[in-house]
Amino acid sequence: MSLRAYTARCRLNKLRRAACRLFTSETMVKAIKRLEFEIETRRLLVRKDRHLWKDIGERQKVLNWLLSYNPLWLRIGLETIYGELIALESNSDIMGLAMFILSRLLWNPDIAAEYRHPTVPHLYRDGHEEALSKFTLKKLLLLVCFLDHAKQSRIIDHDPCLFCKDAEFKNSKDVLLAFSRDFLSGEGDLSRHLGFLGLPVSHVQTPLDEFDFAVTNLAVDLQCGIRLVRTMELLTKNWSLSKKLRVPAISRLQKMHNVDVALHVLKERGIQLKDECGASIESRDIVDRHRERTLALLWKIAFAFQVDVSLNVEQLEEEISFLKNTHNIKTKLATLVSCSNQSKVRKTSSTYSSESYSKNVKLLMDWVNAVCGFYNTKVENFTVSFSDGRVLCYLIHHYHPCYVPLEAVSQCTTQTVECTKTGTVALNSSSESDTSLNMLDGTFDQTITTSVLYKELLDNEKRNFQLINTAVSDLGGIPAMIHHSDMSNTIPDERVVITYLSFLCSRLLDLRKETRAARLIQSVWRKYRLNAELKLHQEKDKAARIIQSTVINFLSHRRIQKKVNAAIFIQKHWRRYLAERKTLKLKKAKLEETKSESAIVIQALFRGFKARQLAGKMRAARTIQAWFRRYRARKEYTAVVKATCVIQGYFKSKRQRTWFLKMKASTVTIQRRWRETLTARTILLQFLATKKQQAACLIQAAYRGFKERHKFHQQKAAALVIQKHIRARQEGRLECIKYIKTRKAAIKLQAFFRGWLVRKKILDQKQKKRLLCFSAAAYHHLSAIKIQRAFRIHLVLKHAQMQISSVLCIQRWFRARLQQQKSLQDHQKIIKIQRMVRRWLKQRNEAATTIQRAVRKFLFYKQRRKLKNGIIKFQALWRGYSWRKKNDTAKTKALRRSLEMANKESKEENKLCNRTAVAIDYLLKYKHISYILAALKHLEVVTRLSPLCCENMAQSGAIFTIFILIRNCNRSIPCMEVIKYSVQVLLNVSKYERTTQAVYEVENSVDTLLDLLQMYREKAGDKTSEKGGSIFTKTCCLLAILLKDSKRASDIRSTSRAASRIHSLYRLTARKHKMDAERTLSKHKMHTSVSGSFFVPVTPVRTKVVSRIKPDWVLRKDNMQEIVDPLQAIRMVMDTLGTAYH
Repeated sequence: MSLRAYTARCRLNKLRRAACRLFTSETMVKAIKRLEFEIETRRLLVRKDRHLWKDIGERQKVLNWLLSYNPLWLRIGLETIYGELIALESNSDIMGLAMFILSRLLWNPDIAAEYRHPTVPHLYRDGHEEALSKFTLKKLLLLVCFLDHAKQSRIIDHDPCLFCKDAEFKNSKDVLLAFSRDFLSGEGDLSRHLGFLGLPVSHVQTPLDEFDFAVTNLAVDLQCGIRLVRTMELLTKNWSLSKKLRVPAISRLQKMHNVDVALHVLKERGIQLKDECGASIESRDIVDRHRERTLALLWKIAFAFQVDVSLNVEQLEEEISFLKNTHNIKTKLATLVSCSNQSKVRKTSSTYSSESYSKNVKLLMDWVNAVCGFYNTKVENFTVSFSDGRVLCYLIHHYHPCYVPLEAVSQCTTQTVECTKTGTVALNSSSESDTSLNMLDGTFDQTITTSVLYKELLDNEKRNFQLINTAVSDLGGIPAMIHHSDMSNTIPDERVVITYLSFLCSRLLDLRKETRAARLIQSVWRKYRLNAELKLHQEKDKAARIIQSTVINFLSHRRIQKKVNAAIFIQKHWRRYLAERKTLKLKKAKLEETKSESAIVIQALFRGFKARQLAGKMRAARTIQAWFRRYRARKEYTAVVKATCVIQGYFKSKRQRTWFLKMKASTVTIQRRWRETLTARTILLQFLATKKQQAACLIQAAYRGFKERHKFHQQKAAALVIQKHIRARQEGRLECIKYIKTRKAAIKLQAFFRGWLVRKKILDQKQKKRLLCFSAAAYHHLSAIKIQRAFRIHLVLKHAQMQISSVLCIQRWFRARLQQQKSLQDHQKIIKIQRMVRRWLKQRNEAATTIQRAVRKFLFYKQRRKLKNGIIKFQALWRGYSWRKKNDTAKTKALRRSLEMANKESKEENKLCNRTAVAIDYLLKYKHISYILAALKHLEVVTRLSPLCCENMAQSGAIFTIFILIRNCNRSIPCMEVIKYSVQVLLNVSKYERTTQAVYEVENSVDTLLDLLQMYREKAGDKTSEKGGSIFTKTCCLLAILLKDSKRASDIRSTSRAASRIHSLYRLTARKHKMDAERTLSKHKMHTSVSGSFFVPVTPVRTKVVSRIKPDWVLRKDNMQEIVDPLQAIRMVMDTLGTAYH
């Protein structure tokens, strides 16, 4: 069960307890006893001709009366009176309530069991109907009186209406009067009788109670002041404010009066009604829909009441004290475990300024810091400290870790990363950086790294707020007041944060009751563990001191023993030294004797040493020669390697230079095109300045024409609507006539069926009469037979008295046999049911296993695809990095740096999506031809380069506007420019398959294009020489693309007018082309006679090329370029349409 459902169940149980306390109060108990006495003494009696449990119509009437109550009130009333819970799907389960009323109020199983006939089913003894009537009367009167009393006592906090808005009754007295009028015997005013018994009813549901207090528009819904007064009632619990309202609030004075009632309550509580600018908030501001002051008033109300109403001060102070004690115990325990006597517990002190806050807001901040102390985080204010979402995640995790796991909270945010004095993010850079990157400008590298990291930090904060919103939706009871765009990367509104915290604190403390027992156990366990750890620490300290004293004594004794051993060692070595000195003197005397012999030996050894030295020099010379030869060979090899590297370097530099020259040429071309564009814009502005007056006249004329056409279209649409309604009415009449005929036939069938039933009943009665006569005649015969049988039985009984025991045994055996057969049948049925249930469970388990296997397979493939993409991306990055490290040159780096600077200096408005939005906005709003032409140029670029821009344009309705522009243009040069770019835009959009249908679905699109071809057929020449020729060929291409679909082509072929116009255009173009060809041929013949050369005319070939016309962003070799020949263009239309040339 979710926490939202659990909270709803707790509130419903709380409401049930309040209703039970009200029902078992002393006053109600005495009144109920008097009512029961009145019913038992038959002073309140149901009429004998009214059968509540037999008559279906009467049962339905009573059921409808009871269902007039609000389902929530009705459920509480029934559960309180019957003392049991009603199993319903929700509080608005009308069907469940109706079944309970029919089975438990208008019927009683206990009374039925008491009066049931012993042998005949569905037959009851005398007194059953009277007992059931008393039971129903008592329960129904108790239900009505209790619901009225509960409504007067306001046991439901939001106090909903007692009766439904569409109910037949609006007060309890009417219900009692209707019941007494139709069902009670000799009773006039039942409410008065019940009042004497102590059960008065006085609730009347007014239109104000049925008023819809929901707010959808702050300016409009709060204008009347009724919702503001209702808000004050709920916040102050002063239910007399509604009596001061003027409902309905129609006039301005009535609305101001209602608003003044709410403002007077605020002033009495000492709230300053001023906005942020210091201006007073008055009733006329709310009535006049002043949005800023209305919002300021709502913030005043929320800030003054919401924190005080939603927070329980005593509960909050208790929670803060509990959190601080828990944190201290946890800190001491961690200190003992981690660092014994070295570390000390740090006490966090809040440094936020609390002078301007109320007591409850200060307690709210203390609660936040008490919770965040468990996460080593300190909150200083209600603004920036909450901008990254970590504090809110900590609050929810502390109470409900399952909704916000700590590992899911992003700790790296803009609040946790330091910023340098220049405002950029300071990161710890690695000492072993890439050498190629070090050669770049340091400032540029820092900017790129900072922007990427800053974006990552903002993404982390966004994930934190998404985690918060998900957890809050699961908790329930907390409004969605915050969004990451309003909190992250900015200073949040303090009022929003405090209000949201009050809701969150109230919700968490309400749900704390269920976890408080576990937390108390944990606290007691921590205290016990702390005491045990302290005791153990003291014992360890005492033991350590004993061990230290023992070790110190042992070490001192050992040190003295070492000194004694050292003195003995010194004495021993001194005596040995004296002995060795004496021995040396004796050896010196002996050495002088052997000196002469030693000289001879030394001379011989010296001669051998000289010989060995000469041999060593020879070996060294040979070694030096070998090393020199190896050095010379190595030097030659190194020279060859260097030459090879130089050759490779020259080859690679040549290849890089070729690529660089290509890039430079492309850059120069782009710059030249841009300068040409700027020059064209300047010339266009000069031209527009000279033609301003003429353009204004043209625009006015176009606008008047547009207005007239728009008016005509509206009239046409209105006529179509009227025609539709007339046809619908005619069809409705026909359906009504058909229904009447069907109804008559059904009534006739029902009449025949009822007649058959009556005839059958009469025949059955006749048969019963005949059977009764026969039975009367046979009765006497049977009586005689019975007498005879009784006499014979008497004789047989006398004879069988001796054999009675055997008869009893036979009967017992026979009954046991029957019981055994019945039990075997029941056992087989149970086995069959169990087998079916097991088969169903097995199928469900197999289905679940299949689903789980498919889900695991899908997740595995998804994870593997993600890993594969990551590896491919890493490989691409590494290859790029390796290539740059090996092949980067100074020119390449300079070119890259210039491109990066160009990207950095690029503006946001130059993006294709922004250009599309601005161009569409200009096209839809402005009527000046210069703005329209500029917008069309931008749309031509974006639709040529981006499919997404084509889709946005199709959704915005700009295509319809472009067709209107084409229809309103004439054959002037500016209008030809507009038509040329309009047709090009439509051509770009129609090339994209997803937006082709949007171009075709515009009203009269094909007729407009045919009119355009008809207008510019005379100038169907080369597009570079005449604008009309470009318009003609582009329009043909557009028409061919639209007719590429077989369904659209068949629609055009079925329209004879359009097909004939296309044939006529083809004939005119073919004749003009033939004349031009003959003229060209005659010129070339004349030139041939003079120069002696010859000319072979080219015969046009009929080909279908429309299938190869693709958008410009599709990079294919066979992509069809623009057609400039008018005859080829019109033939392409004919080929696409599928018609013959002649």
